Amino acid sequence: MLGVDEYAQRKGRIYGTVLVDVETRRPVDLLPDREADTLAAWLAARPEVEIVCRDRAPFFAEGATRGAPQALQVADRWHIWHNLGQAAEKCVYQHRGRLRPSPAPPDEPQKEADPAMSSPWPTGHRFAERTRAKHATIHALLAAGHSKRSVARQPGMGLNTILRFSRATTPEELFTGQWQSRATKLDA
Repeated sequence: MLGVDEYAQRKGRIYGTVLVDVETRRPVDLLPDREADTLAAWLAARPEVEIVCRDRAPFFAEGATRGAPQALQVADRWHIWHNLGQAAEKCVYQHRGRLRPSPAPPDEPQKEADPAMSSPWPTGHRFAERTRAKHATIHALLAAGHSKRSVARQPGMGLNTILRFSRATTPEELFTGQWQSRATKLDA
């Protein structure tokens, strides 16, 4: 079983391909780039490869298909968990307005709601802190006179994200779903 992934020779500029024996967890070879042709040529010289464990990068998929058509291609464990975590976080984020807090036990007296606790993600929650930080950064850049397009380029976020965050006066508006107006399959 051969593991295929990328590595950075110079982050953001030069990337290569690392090939790992998945069973022994030892590197087999380093390829100088992330090109499908390079991987295909390497695999074509080694017909004994039966399984290629890779991420979802299209150049790895194409290279493995051309270089080792007999090999079964599978996703590696890290990318499966990473993609599952992202999908779950996105799903919860999209439907957070429909989540209801659990009722308080009847033998405890009702306490007044703390403003920080009124959002679905109170202080200290990873998602909430990241959202609050993004909101503060976007509003600070807009207040400094930057255009929404230039703000979208600086933190590396999309324009739609910048527009959504700029419309929310507080980060809590993003948590409660007050900005979300379109219908979803869960409405029924």
